Amino acid sequence: MIEASPFASLEHATSFARDLWFNTLPIQSWLDTFSTHRHIGDAITIAHGDVRMGLLQFATKYRKKFGFGFVTSTNLFLSQQILEEVQARYQNSLQVELEIASREEFTLIERGLTKLWEHLAWEKTQEVPEETGEIVQDSLLEEDVVPDSSDEVVSKGHQPSIITFDLNKTPEENDIC
Repeated sequence: MIEASPFASLEHATSFARDLWFNTLPIQSWLDTFSTHRHIGDAITIAHGDVRMGLLQFATKYRKKFGFGFVTSTNLFLSQQILEEVQARYQNSLQVELEIASREEFTLIERGLTKLWEHLAWEKTQEVPEETGEIVQDSLLEEDVVPDSSDEVVSKGHQPSIITFDLNKTPEENDIC
């Protein structure tokens, strides 16, 4: 992914990652990724009582049967749902489970890419452009300005106050504070 970057859009990055994940990487790369997955372990630490015991039991049984950790994109706070999912998927063959686990892992990859993309976009909006320090002269000369009679102030007995200031100076330098 690093070699193929930068990507023009999140969709471009996701499309590239999808092709890489499903069509280029060997299954061993999937297995390596699955074996380091901590999602069910995190769910176990949050769960309580029978759900926690069930997750512990099926996490062990699942790893023993398939040789890799259980992968799910289900929110880890939904412990009961994860338990039901691991119990159901435990019945699958290795081929079916590899297919499901790879799709679940890619869902997690997509979420990670989206968060990264959003973070990079946020950082870009926070960047302060470097100031050049150039002073740009006004483009209009005094003789080019035509007086507009609609700007005249009509007042009985009061003189209109005219404030003039230099746009290249701070308010303090213009004594406008």
